[in-house]
Amino acid sequence: MYVLVASLSLSRLAVSQSKDPAQRAWAFTASAGAVHLSDTTSLSAVGGVLEYRPSSWLTLGAAPSLVRSKVGTQTTSGFGDLPLTAAASKELGTAWGPELAAAVILTLPTGNAACGLGSGVTSVGMDVGAGISPADPVHFSVDASRSLSAVTLSALDAPQSTWLDFDADVNLSPRLTASASLGGDFGGIDTTTAAREVGAGARYALDGPLALSIDVTHRLSGAAPTWGLAVTLGTAGGGLSPLDPSSPLWHQRQVFSGGASVHSRGKAGTGC
Repeated sequence: MYVLVASLSLSRLAVSQSKDPAQRAWAFTASAGAVHLSDTTSLSAVGGVLEYRPSSWLTLGAAPSLVRSKVGTQTTSGFGDLPLTAAASKELGTAWGPELAAAVILTLPTGNAACGLGSGVTSVGMDVGAGISPADPVHFSVDASRSLSAVTLSALDAPQSTWLDFDADVNLSPRLTASASLGGDFGGIDTTTAAREVGAGARYALDGPLALSIDVTHRLSGAAPTWGLAVTLGTAGGGLSPLDPSSPLWHQRQVFSGGASVHSRGKAGTGC
């Protein structure tokens, strides 16, 4: 019930902001997602991204989330960690419309690490990306992110690895955009289980900057989720990604950016 109430509240806020010109510097996106990791392990979450753009090239953001983790018969839920981001982007204004972007992500330990929600420590990460538009309806981008600390940027990342994904978007109409992603972890402690996954989705512009996105993902190999679903609604652009607002894999990772340790089962009797 709290998931439904939170989603509806965030959606109403997004709609009101998209219609108020005085609040265009602010943007909000509500999100919900679920991933199936194994026969005994799954994650689900609901949250959002609040953005403030003080200038055309700089975006500040925060992404609170409520996370539910199921490992075997043990289920825990609560607030995850809180990622804060500062992203800079630049369109070069030459042929093919190239653009560059970079972000610094600071994650605060607001989750209950003893129950497997969050890492319990403050961490810092980086994200960089580049994109081109060889034709008006087509956009390609590549994005790489890595934690500079001992913990990962997302609950879906492998420890000490670099996440890399490639994205393609096609505008099928003025309102509808189809997208596809291919990504995975590179490096890390255990390269034999490095995740590889693919995603596909659609983004529909409802009213001005207000858009609805539905994305699905599927494991290709390694420790990636066997399947995943992410739904986002709001006026924010790329959220925690500094570049691509339509990437299915970024939408999935963004929902779980607050972190939930799938290896920690919590402890009976501790209130987890």
